[in-house]
Amino acid sequence: MTTPVGEGFTSVNVALRQTFHLYANLRPIKNLPGVKARYQGIDLIVVRENTEGLYSGIEHEVIPGVVESLKIMTEKACTKISKFAFDFARRNGRKKVAAVHKANIMK
Repeated sequence: MTTPVGEGFTSVNVALRQTFHLYANLRPIKNLPGVKARYQGIDLIVVRENTEGLYSGIEHEVIPGVVESLKIMTEKACTKISKFAFDFARRNGRKKVAAVHKANIMK
């Protein structure tokens, strides 16, 4: 599913996520049996917040040809996705949860 770039179209993906409260994006990462890899025994689940940050879809034209995108993150959504990650870990026998952010790129 794609959304045309520009021309005032809002993202269909973001609209669906917000409408149906699909805030948690799970991305499993595992080695495939029989496939050589640099690291063996990888078994991770990446949990991403799916409705806020740059997914907020709040943009405006500052001056002609320059668009600014706002990265909105609320305490409510951050707490909700954090609780989801810990609950997921408990339900699935995971022993560790790590928080990762992009402060090196986006302040």
